[in-house]
Amino acid sequence: MSEKTLLEVRGLTKHFDGIVALQNVSFSVHAGDVLGIVGPNGTGKTTLFNLIAGQLQPTKGSVLYQGESITQKTPEWRVKAGIARTFQKTRLFYSLRVEENIRLGCYLQEPSGIKPFALGASSEQDRTLAQRVDAILDKTGLERYRDYPAAELSYGFQRRLELAIALGTDPRLLLLDEPFGGQSPQSAKEIGHLIHHLRNEGVTIMMIEHRMESIVAYCNRLFVMRDGRLVIPHQSPNEGGTSCSDLRT
Repeated sequence: MSEKTLLEVRGLTKHFDGIVALQNVSFSVHAGDVLGIVGPNGTGKTTLFNLIAGQLQPTKGSVLYQGESITQKTPEWRVKAGIARTFQKTRLFYSLRVEENIRLGCYLQEPSGIKPFALGASSEQDRTLAQRVDAILDKTGLERYRDYPAAELSYGFQRRLELAIALGTDPRLLLLDEPFGGQSPQSAKEIGHLIHHLRNEGVTIMMIEHRMESIVAYCNRLFVMRDGRLVIPHQSPNEGGTSCSDLRT
């Protein structure tokens, strides 16, 4: 494994009651990549994310993160190790304010977990978390909505809030499931700028997306999936994928 390789997927296969959702998928992700994954609905893209994030266990194959197998690790362990994700359908605490949702994400990275959220944090911990929340609100353009209940946000801003919660966990690898879904053209442009900013900060990103203009604009590598397999033009044994710069010419 290269020193630059952050994630390696080896022969991932997933069956659901005889249905093959994913078949012998292998690739690597380098630190600093913004990797786009495209393909028709039902081709295994979200299943792949679920296996990387630990929501599912593979039928066969393994997932390596920073050179170590994490195939049997829980989703909670993976979050603390620096793997965060968003979902195709938003998963928020809709009755809580925007600020409280992000604070919960920050607590997930704390040694004591979310207990301080319910029982109260020390004044020093509270100040530190407040600074982190303020920075994320500013970075994601949610500052003016900090006191809104999540349920009152538009769908596009709910998706943005889910991204903000993921950032609260301080990820090294961020899995984004359709981050541009439901976004206005201006909001999509802002999300794209945020993705570039995160990459410059050292966050590696994988994204599932149907908007090819966003993939071409913001990703440096591209995977195509079909029928649970990778369709990889100009495949190399260890990396796979094609450069998105090829698609801009």
